[in-house]
Order: sequence, then C-alpha cells, then structure tokens
Amino acid sequence: MVKIFVDAREVPSRIPDALREMGAEVEIVNLEVGDYVLSADLVLERKTAIDFCMSVTDGRFINQSSKMMMNFKRRIWLIEGDVYSTRAQIHPDALDGALSYLAVVLQQTVLWYKAPRRAAGMIYRLAKHEQDGLDYVPATRKGKVPAGVGQSLFTLEGLNGCGPVAARKLLEHFRSVHAVINASVEQLCAVKGIGPKKAQAIYDGIHFQVSDGMSVEEQPTLFADPPASDPLV
Repeated sequence: MVKIFVDAREVPSRIPDALREMGAEVEIVNLEVGDYVLSADLVLERKTAIDFCMSVTDGRFINQSSKMMMNFKRRIWLIEGDVYSTRAQIHPDALDGALSYLAVVLQQTVLWYKAPRRAAGMIYRLAKHEQDGLDYVPATRKGKVPAGVGQSLFTLEGLNGCGPVAARKLLEHFRSVHAVINASVEQLCAVKGIGPKKAQAIYDGIHFQVSDGMSVEEQPTLFADPPASDPLV
C-alpha cells in the first residue's frame, strides 16, 4: 500500500480524503517542509495559483524551495490553476523568472492541475511510482546499459510486475539475477516491498512456457520498434 505523509494544513482541501479513497495510507502530521512527503527522497509542495503568486511577491517561495532542497533529493511543486490569470499584482516576467528559477537553477519540478480531485490523482500516482515503481515495463526500452549491476537491473526490470524499485530490492536481497530466477514465491515475498501478488507475477513470468502452436513472433516485445538484428547473435 502506498503511504503518504500529509501536512495538517492540507486537510481542508479534501485531497487527503481523496487519497484514502484511492487506496493510499494517509498519515496527517505537522510537516516543517512541503505539504506531501512521498518518500525519504521526494517532497511535494501544493499551491493554488494565487498563493503561488503571493509567495513570489513576498519571497516565501525562495525560503520554501531552499528548505525543500536542503531536506530532500527531489522536489515537486504542484500548482492549481493558471498563475498568469489571477488578480495578483505581479508582472508576468516575475512569474517567468520564478518558474525558471525553480526548474533550472534549483532543478525542482513544476506540475499543474485544475481541480483537487486531479491533484489527488497526480499525488497518488507520484507516490506509487516512487514507492513501487511501474506496474509495467514501458515499450521504450532502448540503448545500452553498463555491464554488472546496470545490466542485472535492466534484466530484472523486464520481469512481469517488476519495476525499477522492485528490481533494486530484489538484486540487493538475492545478489544476482540467477538467484532471483531460482527463487520460490515464498522467497520472493521475503523481500521487503514485494507482496504475494507481485511475487506471483514475477514467478509466473519467469516460469511461463510457450505452448505448442503459439506464435512468439506475433507477441509484443519491450521494444517500441523491433530491432533489425540481435547484436548478441
């Protein structure tokens, strides 16, 4: 289950309630930095368009962004509405400068949404990707990966139900792809963050056998475009 720490000041927005409805475990706390903590590395600050404009005017956004940078590796700003269409007395150039400062100088992500329900959906998806990785492997896996750990992670990420986060946990636990492949469902479940459903999906993907008459060539692969030739052949 996805767990999200939410600042108590966010309760009136009803976003915490929406997150619970989506299946997240929500813990209301008094956060010193940000509004939503999605992991030890990722924090999110939510603002309405008018609040963002006012924070630029009075300089609060500088203090907030600096605190986020000092305490978390990755920082996201989620803004409701159009900052250029508020009644705030602020020049568009000042907003451009503030957004550019966040994105380029501080390397903090800025996202937009229209309604609290959409904000909840975005926050939930961000937390799920951060904590569980993807539920699938995107069909855009291309390019070379470094030998050793990189190649092992690349291989594990191709398993059914295994995203980047799960791949790292599996490799740290079993120490090799070979050991993962030979693990039972029970042994896979022993890995922190790997539940019975995901363990079964990984196990089934490893042990699946092509039946007689099944055409492998017609099945989708991990590549967006089939490679012209296999470099390992």
